[in-house]
Amino acid sequence: MNILLVEDNDVDAMMFDRALRDARSDNTVVRARDGVEALEVLNQQDPPFAAGAPFVVLLDINMPRMNGHEFLQELRADDRISLVTVVVVTTSSDQGDIERAYERHASGYLVKPSRKSEMTRVIDCLTDYWDRCERPLH
Repeated sequence: MNILLVEDNDVDAMMFDRALRDARSDNTVVRARDGVEALEVLNQQDPPFAAGAPFVVLLDINMPRMNGHEFLQELRADDRISLVTVVVVTTSSDQGDIERAYERHASGYLVKPSRKSEMTRVIDCLTDYWDRCERPLH
């Protein structure tokens, strides 16, 4: 599974990386620090992923320059990348944030775990889910 991690917090990104190692996952991970950087990665001619576009974007909401909601809006408006799967993983449990994410067609919304062991469980769950999903031919 290719993952674009859109996360501005270095500690949270490090926890994610450690959880991936604990899950013994061989996923390709590219990190963007905000929505602007994430759109740049997705729009590159030669994406940094082995199989092209990422299979899933893990998206934080509260970021500088372009937050997660703004990113989702821009992503969904661009026909070339609008179908990318996005799972929001954020500290916000605000009902308004949850509703806005789903209105912009997020595939899931998870409140960010506070411990590495919980994050490892989330990674295991996501990896298992995406491994079982049928992928499009293109």
